[in-house]
Amino acid sequence: MPSTRTRVMIGLAGLLVLALPVAAQPQDPHYHSYQYYSGELRLHLGSFEPNGSSEYWHSIHNDFTNADPSDFQDLSFGADYLFPLNEHMSIIFSGSWYEGNSTSSYRNYLDDQDNRIRHDTTLDVASGTVGLFLHILPRGAAIQPYVAAGGGIYPWRLEERGDFIDFGRPTLPIFHTHLNASGTAFGYYGLVGLDVPITRVFGIYAEGRWTWAEATLKDDFEGFGKLDLGGREIAAGFAWRW
Repeated sequence: MPSTRTRVMIGLAGLLVLALPVAAQPQDPHYHSYQYYSGELRLHLGSFEPNGSSEYWHSIHNDFTNADPSDFQDLSFGADYLFPLNEHMSIIFSGSWYEGNSTSSYRNYLDDQDNRIRHDTTLDVASGTVGLFLHILPRGAAIQPYVAAGGGIYPWRLEERGDFIDFGRPTLPIFHTHLNASGTAFGYYGLVGLDVPITRVFGIYAEGRWTWAEATLKDDFEGFGKLDLGGREIAAGFAWRW
């Protein structure tokens, strides 16, 4: 079965192929001028994969199967609002949500029935950010590359539910538990993308986004060190201008 990233890329390629005949048509140089817009709403669907560069990620990778960052790659959803400042620059307000899940088991231990000792891990990361958005070419261009950068807050939740080994007791008993930790971290991001206007008020776009954020684990994960919340995202979506 194709991976989440592959499915997103296939969908993105399809959108771009459908848009190319329209984008190739001659356009009025003032057709997409910023002075016609008071705002722009953008909605996207993508694939997010965590970086996995922190003590927590290294620990679970060493102890459990299916605990690589790629095992937590999953769909992401997001929305942006662009407030134009001039022909080439806008302020971008963004919000997004991602949830990754994986079922892991101990690498070197089985229970007394020779079955794997499993638990489920869920990582939720949301965001609320503000940044600067730069249109590289004039708005009248048929295909419009852009870059943006910004920062903000990243609410998160980490959960592990299932069977674990108590290494503090000589008999290594297995117990069932539910572990939780949550908080809000501060971070920043950068992105590059490509806009394809379809009409004066509607278009499609594709972009890659890189996020950097980190939290210190507390609650049920006290002592597990840092949790890297950053990652790489590939997304495609629709834009409405007014």
